[in-house]
Amino acid sequence: MSVSIIVPCYNVAPYVEACLDSLVNQSLRNIEIICVNDGSTDVTPALLDAWAEKEDRIRVIHRENGGQALARNLGMDMAGGEYVGFVDPDDYVEPSMFARLVEEARRHGADVTACGYTSFSDGDGSVLEELSWSPAPGVDKGVQSDVMRTNSVWERMDVVTCNKLYRRDFLDRHGLRFETSFRSMEDDVLWLMVLAHATCLAVIPDRLYWYRRQRHGSVSQMLEAQERPLLLVAERLLHATEYWKKCGWLESGLERGWVLRALRHYLLVRLLNPGQPLPQLSEEEWGRLRGKCREWFALAGKRKRSGLSANGTLSYAGCWLLRRNIPASCPVRGGSFSPAAADGGDVTTGLKGSFPLAAVGNSFPADWFLTFCASLGLAGTPVLK
Repeated sequence: MSVSIIVPCYNVAPYVEACLDSLVNQSLRNIEIICVNDGSTDVTPALLDAWAEKEDRIRVIHRENGGQALARNLGMDMAGGEYVGFVDPDDYVEPSMFARLVEEARRHGADVTACGYTSFSDGDGSVLEELSWSPAPGVDKGVQSDVMRTNSVWERMDVVTCNKLYRRDFLDRHGLRFETSFRSMEDDVLWLMVLAHATCLAVIPDRLYWYRRQRHGSVSQMLEAQERPLLLVAERLLHATEYWKKCGWLESGLERGWVLRALRHYLLVRLLNPGQPLPQLSEEEWGRLRGKCREWFALAGKRKRSGLSANGTLSYAGCWLLRRNIPASCPVRGGSFSPAAADGGDVTTGLKGSFPLAAVGNSFPADWFLTFCASLGLAGTPVLK
């Protein structure tokens, strides 16, 4: 069996047939399609069973509702393919998707292989170019060290799950599964966990996955309604970092700057929307966010050249690593964020006031990450030379 394709289903009767039609018509025939009915209350179970009756490559599992992460994990446990892929039941794929991904994965011996995707509106089917993805092609056989490179293969692959093909023995060997305590954005955590183990990643530019957006009731639609789910992101980042520490990657990654680079990229991808104001939180929400982020910094501890100082502030090295053309004065709510002169090492001067994260007009600071850290009382001001 070449590929096991896992489709978690919950109340998707209007969409699931188009999804399954695109899967059974893949040019790669040696596949199995594992549909996990996650306690649907509409006619989804009957539709899935009807498909299984007429297509012997489809297997249907019925279970009580437990969330998408649990449904995906159940499918992974039952998978028999050399590779594992995931397709959401309200999306569909190009006929060549899995053939192309398998070809690329085998050519390079990649642990994970990704393609581009096209986002489209649930309302009128129109293509949403601003939410689509056509990554530059590439192969990376030095994954962790190359995280430091701008536009690394890891960055180009995006955090979503469904545009990727995973080598099953890679997932099983490292016990990689979706975190079931999360009912949304579990993709993020898995992708950050993968970073600690992957030895080869590959990406192709072809848009082979069709990603439905703006569907009422979908998880992504609910997240979009929240504008920028800061607290959710902080919780998932903390979970992934605890995992990095458990598997020993945090220490080596901090030493070389990999972890900070990964953190910066993840926050930029998940929280920033160019041209939009940064989100506003209540005082209670800010308190929770600060707590989560302080937990993250506490995990790092004292690491020479890690970018973190003994007292949990960002050092000059860390700020330099994360900077992106910081202006001479970066205004934030209640104070300013200005470069200070020093000879290197930890620089903790230049901050005035107590800053929750704030928009600067209708844009965000040139180095949003440092402003973010400053707002938490965790960052000093970098010297930029």
